[in-house]
Amino acid sequence: MIGRFSAAVLLALAPLFCLAQGQKPEVASKVGVEQLTAMLATDSGKDDGQIAAELSGVQLTESLRVGQRSRLAVHLPGEKSQQAFTILADSAALLRPAEDELVSNPAPNASALRQMLVSVVNYANSTLHQLPNFIATRATTAFEDRPQEDVLEPTGTVSYSYLPLHFVHHEKAAVTYRDGHEILDASGRVRETSASPHGLETAGEFGPFLSTVLADAVKGKITWARWEHGIAGNDAVFHYEVPRTGSHYQVRFCCMREDGFESIATHIYSEAAAYHGEFAFNPATGAVHRISVEAELTPGEVVESAGMVVEYAPVEIGAKTVILPVRSVSILKAHTTAPPAGMHMAAYKGPAKTFLNETSFENYRQFRGEMRMITDQDANPSKP
Repeated sequence: MIGRFSAAVLLALAPLFCLAQGQKPEVASKVGVEQLTAMLATDSGKDDGQIAAELSGVQLTESLRVGQRSRLAVHLPGEKSQQAFTILADSAALLRPAEDELVSNPAPNASALRQMLVSVVNYANSTLHQLPNFIATRATTAFEDRPQEDVLEPTGTVSYSYLPLHFVHHEKAAVTYRDGHEILDASGRVRETSASPHGLETAGEFGPFLSTVLADAVKGKITWARWEHGIAGNDAVFHYEVPRTGSHYQVRFCCMREDGFESIATHIYSEAAAYHGEFAFNPATGAVHRISVEAELTPGEVVESAGMVVEYAPVEIGAKTVILPVRSVSILKAHTTAPPAGMHMAAYKGPAKTFLNETSFENYRQFRGEMRMITDQDANPSKP
Protein backbone atom coordinates (compact mmCIF):
# COMPACT_ATOMS: atom_id res chain seq x y z
CA MET A 1 0.00 0.00 0.00
CA ILE A 2 1.28 3.46 -0.84
CA GLY A 3 1.52 5.64 2.24
CA ARG A 4 1.81 9.03 0.60
CA PHE A 5 -1.33 10.14 -1.20
CA SER A 6 0.62 12.35 -3.59
CA ALA A 7 2.03 9.18 -5.15
CA ALA A 8 -1.27 7.33 -4.95
CA VAL A 9 -3.16 10.09 -6.66
CA LEU A 10 -0.88 10.01 -9.66
CA LEU A 11 -1.80 6.35 -10.01
CA ALA A 12 -5.39 6.19 -8.91
CA LEU A 13 -6.84 9.56 -9.64
CA ALA A 14 -4.66 11.31 -12.19
CA PRO A 15 -5.43 10.36 -15.79
CA LEU A 16 -2.94 11.10 -18.54
CA PHE A 17 -4.06 12.13 -22.01
CA CYS A 18 -2.48 13.03 -25.34
CA LEU A 19 -5.36 13.78 -27.74
CA ALA A 20 -7.12 16.84 -29.05
CA GLN A 21 -10.28 17.65 -27.05
CA GLY A 22 -13.92 18.22 -28.07
CA GLN A 23 -17.42 19.05 -26.90
CA LYS A 24 -20.93 17.75 -27.46
CA PRO A 25 -23.03 20.18 -29.52
CA GLU A 26 -26.41 18.53 -28.96
CA VAL A 27 -28.50 18.26 -25.79
CA ALA A 28 -29.92 14.76 -25.21
CA SER A 29 -33.36 14.14 -23.72
CA LYS A 30 -33.10 13.58 -19.97
CA VAL A 31 -34.73 10.49 -18.47
CA GLY A 32 -34.82 8.81 -15.08
CA VAL A 33 -34.25 5.11 -14.42
CA GLU A 34 -38.00 4.45 -14.40
CA GLN A 35 -38.43 6.12 -17.80
CA LEU A 36 -35.44 4.22 -19.22
CA THR A 37 -36.90 0.94 -17.96
CA ALA A 38 -40.23 1.68 -19.65
CA MET A 39 -38.49 2.70 -22.87
CA LEU A 40 -36.51 -0.54 -23.12
CA ALA A 41 -39.55 -2.62 -22.21
CA THR A 42 -41.41 -1.23 -25.24
CA ASP A 43 -38.44 -1.81 -27.56
CA SER A 44 -39.15 -5.52 -27.93
CA GLY A 45 -38.88 -6.47 -31.59
CA LYS A 46 -36.62 -3.57 -32.57
CA ASP A 47 -33.23 -4.39 -34.01
CA ASP A 48 -29.87 -3.74 -32.38
CA GLY A 49 -29.17 -0.52 -34.28
CA GLN A 50 -32.57 1.01 -33.53
CA ILE A 51 -32.23 0.44 -29.79
CA ALA A 52 -28.66 1.79 -29.86
CA ALA A 53 -29.87 4.95 -31.61
CA GLU A 54 -32.59 5.47 -28.99
CA LEU A 55 -30.14 5.03 -26.12
CA SER A 56 -27.70 7.46 -27.74
CA GLY A 57 -30.41 10.14 -27.75
CA VAL A 58 -31.07 10.17 -24.00
CA GLN A 59 -29.19 11.16 -20.87
CA LEU A 60 -29.78 9.70 -17.41
CA THR A 61 -30.61 11.94 -14.44
CA GLU A 62 -29.92 9.11 -11.94
CA SER A 63 -27.23 6.49 -11.63
CA LEU A 64 -27.81 2.80 -12.28
CA ARG A 65 -26.80 0.31 -9.62
CA VAL A 66 -25.54 -3.22 -10.37
CA GLY A 67 -28.93 -4.91 -10.04
CA GLN A 68 -30.65 -2.35 -12.24
CA ARG A 69 -28.01 -2.67 -14.95
CA SER A 70 -28.40 -6.46 -14.97
CA ARG A 71 -32.18 -6.27 -15.25
CA LEU A 72 -32.08 -3.76 -18.10
CA ALA A 73 -29.30 -5.56 -19.98
CA VAL A 74 -31.68 -8.39 -20.97
CA HIS A 75 -33.36 -5.94 -23.39
CA LEU A 76 -30.15 -5.38 -25.38
CA PRO A 77 -30.00 -7.66 -28.44
CA GLY A 78 -26.50 -6.97 -29.73
CA GLU A 79 -23.14 -5.23 -29.52
CA LYS A 80 -24.32 -1.79 -30.67
CA SER A 81 -27.09 -1.49 -28.08
CA GLN A 82 -24.86 -2.94 -25.37
CA GLN A 83 -22.17 -0.33 -26.02
CA ALA A 84 -24.73 2.48 -26.14
CA PHE A 85 -26.17 1.27 -22.84
CA THR A 86 -22.71 1.12 -21.24
CA ILE A 87 -21.96 4.70 -22.33
CA LEU A 88 -25.35 5.88 -21.03
CA ALA A 89 -25.00 4.16 -17.66
CA ASP A 90 -21.32 5.01 -17.10
CA SER A 91 -21.86 8.67 -17.96
CA ALA A 92 -24.28 8.83 -15.00
CA ALA A 93 -22.05 6.94 -12.55
CA LEU A 94 -21.45 9.99 -10.33
CA LEU A 95 -25.15 10.86 -9.97
CA ARG A 96 -27.51 10.10 -7.09
CA PRO A 97 -29.28 6.69 -7.31
CA ALA A 98 -32.94 6.27 -8.21
CA GLU A 99 -35.54 6.46 -5.45
CA ASP A 100 -36.19 2.70 -5.43
CA GLU A 101 -32.54 2.14 -4.44
CA LEU A 102 -32.94 4.23 -1.28
CA VAL A 103 -33.99 2.93 2.13
CA SER A 104 -36.32 5.09 4.24
CA ASN A 105 -34.73 4.25 7.59
CA PRO A 106 -34.19 7.17 9.98
CA ALA A 107 -30.77 8.79 10.09
CA PRO A 108 -28.46 7.45 12.85
CA ASN A 109 -27.90 9.56 15.95
CA ALA A 110 -24.59 11.33 16.58
CA SER A 111 -23.15 8.44 18.61
CA ALA A 112 -24.00 5.87 15.93
CA LEU A 113 -22.51 8.09 13.22
CA ARG A 114 -19.24 8.38 15.14
CA GLN A 115 -19.10 4.62 15.61
CA MET A 116 -19.73 4.06 11.90
CA LEU A 117 -16.94 6.42 10.98
CA VAL A 118 -14.58 4.64 13.40
CA SER A 119 -15.43 1.31 11.77
CA VAL A 120 -14.62 2.69 8.30
CA VAL A 121 -11.30 4.15 9.46
CA ASN A 122 -10.38 0.88 11.21
CA TYR A 123 -11.26 -1.01 8.05
CA ALA A 124 -8.98 1.18 5.97
CA ASN A 125 -6.13 1.06 8.49
CA SER A 126 -6.21 -2.65 9.27
CA THR A 127 -8.13 -4.84 6.84
CA LEU A 128 -6.64 -3.25 3.71
CA HIS A 129 -3.12 -3.77 5.06
CA GLN A 130 -3.86 -7.47 5.54
CA LEU A 131 -4.96 -8.24 2.00
CA PRO A 132 -3.38 -11.42 0.61
CA ASN A 133 -1.04 -11.24 -2.35
CA PHE A 134 -3.02 -11.86 -5.52
CA ILE A 135 -3.14 -11.54 -9.30
CA ALA A 136 -6.15 -10.29 -11.25
CA THR A 137 -7.07 -9.29 -14.78
CA ARG A 138 -7.88 -5.64 -15.43
CA ALA A 139 -10.18 -5.29 -18.45
CA THR A 140 -10.73 -1.70 -19.63
CA THR A 141 -13.11 -0.45 -22.29
CA ALA A 142 -12.42 3.12 -23.40
CA PHE A 143 -14.84 5.57 -25.01
CA GLU A 144 -14.24 9.09 -26.34
CA ASP A 145 -16.15 11.71 -28.25
CA ARG A 146 -14.76 13.91 -31.02
CA PRO A 147 -15.38 17.64 -31.37
CA GLN A 148 -16.43 19.47 -34.46
CA GLU A 149 -13.37 21.56 -35.24
CA ASP A 150 -10.78 22.47 -37.81
CA VAL A 151 -7.36 20.98 -37.11
CA LEU A 152 -4.13 21.93 -38.82
CA GLU A 153 -2.58 18.74 -40.19
CA PRO A 154 0.70 18.38 -42.16
CA THR A 155 -1.33 18.34 -45.37
CA GLY A 156 -3.38 21.40 -44.44
CA THR A 157 -6.48 22.23 -42.40
CA VAL A 158 -8.81 19.27 -41.87
CA SER A 159 -12.44 19.72 -40.77
CA TYR A 160 -13.62 17.04 -38.36
CA SER A 161 -17.32 16.40 -37.85
CA TYR A 162 -18.72 15.78 -34.39
CA LEU A 163 -18.93 12.22 -33.07
CA PRO A 164 -20.65 11.39 -29.76
CA LEU A 165 -19.04 9.07 -27.23
CA HIS A 166 -18.01 5.92 -29.06
CA PHE A 167 -15.88 2.82 -28.53
CA VAL A 168 -12.13 3.42 -28.89
CA HIS A 169 -10.42 0.30 -27.60
CA HIS A 170 -10.60 -2.64 -25.21
CA GLU A 171 -7.54 -3.67 -23.25
CA LYS A 172 -6.63 -6.42 -20.82
CA ALA A 173 -3.64 -6.50 -18.51
CA ALA A 174 -2.51 -8.53 -15.51
CA VAL A 175 -2.20 -6.66 -12.23
CA THR A 176 -0.43 -8.03 -9.16
CA TYR A 177 -1.02 -6.92 -5.57
CA ARG A 178 2.01 -7.93 -3.53
CA ASP A 179 3.08 -6.81 -0.06
CA GLY A 180 0.70 -3.84 -0.17
CA HIS A 181 1.72 -2.59 -3.60
CA GLU A 182 -0.09 -2.71 -6.92
CA ILE A 183 2.04 -3.68 -9.94
CA LEU A 184 0.63 -3.44 -13.45
CA ASP A 185 2.27 -5.77 -15.95
CA ALA A 186 2.55 -3.39 -18.91
CA SER A 187 4.37 -6.03 -20.96
CA GLY A 188 1.32 -8.28 -20.77
CA ARG A 189 -1.20 -5.77 -22.05
CA VAL A 190 -3.45 -6.98 -24.84
CA ARG A 191 -5.18 -4.23 -26.83
CA GLU A 192 -8.02 -5.46 -29.01
CA THR A 193 -7.84 -2.62 -31.52
CA SER A 194 -5.22 -0.72 -33.48
CA ALA A 195 -6.33 2.60 -32.00
CA SER A 196 -3.85 5.05 -30.54
CA PRO A 197 -2.64 4.03 -27.06
CA HIS A 198 -3.21 7.54 -25.75
CA GLY A 199 -6.25 8.17 -23.60
CA LEU A 200 -7.56 7.95 -20.06
CA GLU A 201 -5.51 5.67 -17.80
CA THR A 202 -6.16 4.84 -14.15
CA ALA A 203 -4.68 2.48 -11.56
CA GLY A 204 -4.36 2.07 -7.80
CA GLU A 205 -7.83 0.68 -7.03
CA PHE A 206 -6.43 -2.04 -4.77
CA GLY A 207 -5.73 0.14 -1.76
CA PRO A 208 -4.09 3.51 -2.50
CA PHE A 209 -7.28 4.99 -3.92
CA LEU A 210 -9.56 3.97 -1.06
CA SER A 211 -7.20 4.49 1.87
CA THR A 212 -5.99 7.86 0.63
CA VAL A 213 -9.44 9.29 -0.10
CA LEU A 214 -10.64 8.19 3.34
CA ALA A 215 -7.55 9.72 4.96
CA ASP A 216 -8.29 13.04 3.26
CA ALA A 217 -12.02 12.81 4.02
CA VAL A 218 -11.66 12.37 7.78
CA LYS A 219 -9.54 15.53 7.88
CA GLY A 220 -12.11 17.40 5.80
CA LYS A 221 -15.87 17.48 6.27
CA ILE A 222 -18.04 14.35 6.51
CA THR A 223 -21.84 14.41 6.73
CA TRP A 224 -24.59 11.80 6.71
CA ALA A 225 -26.17 11.26 3.27
CA ARG A 226 -28.66 8.36 3.32
CA TRP A 227 -29.35 4.64 3.56
CA GLU A 228 -29.47 2.60 0.36
CA HIS A 229 -29.67 -1.02 -0.72
CA GLY A 230 -26.24 -2.64 -0.66
CA ILE A 231 -24.71 -5.92 -1.76
CA ALA A 232 -25.63 -7.59 1.56
CA GLY A 233 -28.27 -5.62 3.42
CA ASN A 234 -28.47 -1.86 3.77
CA ASP A 235 -25.44 0.35 3.20
CA ALA A 236 -24.77 3.59 5.04
CA VAL A 237 -23.68 6.48 2.80
CA PHE A 238 -21.56 9.44 3.90
CA HIS A 239 -20.86 12.56 1.87
CA TYR A 240 -17.41 14.13 2.22
CA GLU A 241 -15.65 17.34 1.15
CA VAL A 242 -11.89 17.90 0.99
CA PRO A 243 -10.52 21.44 0.60
CA ARG A 244 -7.60 22.08 -1.68
CA THR A 245 -5.32 22.81 1.28
CA GLY A 246 -5.89 19.29 2.61
CA SER A 247 -6.10 17.49 -0.73
CA HIS A 248 -3.72 14.99 -2.25
CA TYR A 249 -5.80 14.70 -5.40
CA GLN A 250 -3.74 15.94 -8.33
CA VAL A 251 -5.35 16.11 -11.76
CA ARG A 252 -2.86 15.66 -14.58
CA PHE A 253 -3.35 16.12 -18.29
CA CYS A 254 -0.82 15.33 -21.01
CA CYS A 255 0.04 16.99 -23.27
CA MET A 256 -0.47 20.70 -23.84
CA ARG A 257 1.14 22.18 -26.93
CA GLU A 258 2.09 25.75 -27.58
CA ASP A 259 2.99 26.55 -31.17
CA GLY A 260 5.79 29.01 -31.70
CA PHE A 261 7.26 30.39 -34.85
CA GLU A 262 10.10 27.85 -34.93
CA SER A 263 9.12 25.07 -32.50
CA ILE A 264 6.32 23.44 -30.56
CA ALA A 265 6.62 23.31 -26.76
CA THR A 266 4.89 20.43 -24.96
CA HIS A 267 4.18 20.36 -21.24
CA ILE A 268 1.89 18.62 -18.74
CA TYR A 269 -1.02 20.33 -17.02
CA SER A 270 -0.99 19.42 -13.32
CA GLU A 271 -3.10 20.90 -10.54
CA ALA A 272 -3.89 19.88 -6.96
CA ALA A 273 -7.66 20.09 -6.60
CA ALA A 274 -10.27 20.19 -3.89
CA TYR A 275 -12.74 17.36 -4.28
CA HIS A 276 -15.88 15.79 -2.88
CA GLY A 277 -17.78 12.52 -3.16
CA GLU A 278 -19.50 9.73 -1.29
CA PHE A 279 -18.64 6.37 0.21
CA ALA A 280 -21.16 3.59 0.85
CA PHE A 281 -20.23 0.93 3.40
CA ASN A 282 -21.42 -1.86 5.66
CA PRO A 283 -22.30 -0.03 8.92
CA ALA A 284 -21.31 -3.03 11.08
CA THR A 285 -17.91 -3.90 9.57
CA GLY A 286 -16.90 -0.64 7.89
CA ALA A 287 -16.22 -2.47 4.62
CA VAL A 288 -16.54 0.04 1.78
CA HIS A 289 -18.68 -1.09 -1.16
CA ARG A 290 -18.51 2.06 -3.31
CA ILE A 291 -16.53 5.29 -3.26
CA SER A 292 -16.59 8.27 -5.61
CA VAL A 293 -14.47 11.38 -6.17
CA GLU A 294 -15.26 14.54 -8.12
CA ALA A 295 -12.65 17.23 -8.58
CA GLU A 296 -13.53 20.87 -7.92
CA LEU A 297 -11.55 22.60 -10.63
CA THR A 298 -10.96 26.28 -11.28
CA PRO A 299 -13.34 27.63 -13.96
CA GLY A 300 -11.61 28.28 -17.25
CA GLU A 301 -8.87 25.71 -16.72
CA VAL A 302 -7.77 23.27 -19.41
CA VAL A 303 -9.35 20.35 -17.52
CA GLU A 304 -13.04 21.08 -17.06
CA SER A 305 -14.08 18.12 -14.87
CA ALA A 306 -12.73 14.81 -13.55
CA GLY A 307 -14.26 12.04 -11.49
CA MET A 308 -14.07 8.36 -10.62
CA VAL A 309 -16.25 5.68 -9.00
CA VAL A 310 -14.95 2.35 -7.69
CA GLU A 311 -17.26 -0.51 -6.69
CA TYR A 312 -16.20 -3.32 -4.34
CA ALA A 313 -17.64 -6.79 -3.63
CA PRO A 314 -16.66 -10.04 -1.87
CA VAL A 315 -14.04 -12.03 -3.80
CA GLU A 316 -12.63 -15.46 -2.97
CA ILE A 317 -8.84 -15.69 -3.02
CA GLY A 318 -7.50 -19.02 -1.88
CA ALA A 319 -9.33 -19.91 1.32
CA LYS A 320 -10.26 -16.31 2.13
CA THR A 321 -13.15 -14.07 1.10
CA VAL A 322 -12.14 -10.40 0.95
CA ILE A 323 -13.71 -7.18 -0.31
CA LEU A 324 -11.94 -6.09 -3.50
CA PRO A 325 -12.63 -3.83 -6.51
CA VAL A 326 -14.84 -5.39 -9.16
CA ARG A 327 -15.56 -2.36 -11.36
CA SER A 328 -14.60 1.29 -11.81
CA VAL A 329 -15.75 4.15 -14.02
CA SER A 330 -13.53 7.17 -14.79
CA ILE A 331 -14.64 10.35 -16.56
CA LEU A 332 -12.58 13.37 -17.59
CA LYS A 333 -13.38 16.36 -19.79
CA ALA A 334 -10.63 18.66 -21.06
CA HIS A 335 -10.24 21.43 -23.65
CA THR A 336 -8.22 21.51 -26.82
CA THR A 337 -4.74 22.79 -26.09
CA ALA A 338 -3.21 23.01 -29.56
CA PRO A 339 -4.24 26.34 -31.13
CA PRO A 340 -4.52 26.90 -34.87
CA ALA A 341 -1.45 28.23 -36.63
CA GLY A 342 -0.69 31.83 -35.81
CA MET A 343 -2.76 31.93 -32.59
CA HIS A 344 -0.97 32.15 -29.25
CA MET A 345 -1.80 29.58 -26.59
CA ALA A 346 -2.89 32.17 -24.03
CA ALA A 347 -5.59 33.43 -26.38
CA TYR A 348 -7.00 30.03 -27.28
CA LYS A 349 -9.26 27.51 -25.58
CA GLY A 350 -10.86 24.96 -27.85
CA PRO A 351 -13.89 22.75 -27.32
CA ALA A 352 -14.03 20.11 -24.59
CA LYS A 353 -13.49 16.41 -25.21
CA THR A 354 -14.86 13.67 -22.96
CA PHE A 355 -12.91 10.54 -22.01
CA LEU A 356 -14.82 7.66 -20.39
CA ASN A 357 -13.36 4.37 -19.14
CA GLU A 358 -15.11 1.35 -17.70
CA THR A 359 -12.81 -1.13 -15.99
CA SER A 360 -13.66 -4.54 -14.57
CA PHE A 361 -11.47 -6.68 -12.33
CA GLU A 362 -11.83 -10.41 -12.81
CA ASN A 363 -10.10 -13.78 -12.61
CA TYR A 364 -8.72 -13.18 -9.12
CA ARG A 365 -6.25 -15.81 -7.93
CA GLN A 366 -3.75 -16.01 -5.11
CA PHE A 367 -0.17 -15.00 -5.84
CA ARG A 368 2.27 -17.59 -4.52
CA GLY A 369 6.04 -17.29 -4.61
CA GLU A 370 8.07 -20.47 -4.94
CA MET A 371 11.44 -21.23 -3.39
CA ARG A 372 13.69 -24.21 -4.16
CA MET A 373 17.11 -25.15 -2.87
CA ILE A 374 19.62 -25.62 -5.69
CA THR A 375 22.49 -28.01 -5.05
CA ASP A 376 25.85 -27.88 -6.72
CA GLN A 377 24.77 -30.86 -8.82
CA ASP A 378 21.65 -28.95 -10.01
CA ALA A 379 23.73 -25.96 -11.05
CA ASN A 380 26.31 -28.15 -12.85
CA PRO A 381 24.53 -31.29 -14.06
CA SER A 382 27.57 -32.39 -16.11
CA LYS A 383 29.81 -32.35 -13.07
CA PRO A 384 30.53 -35.91 -11.82
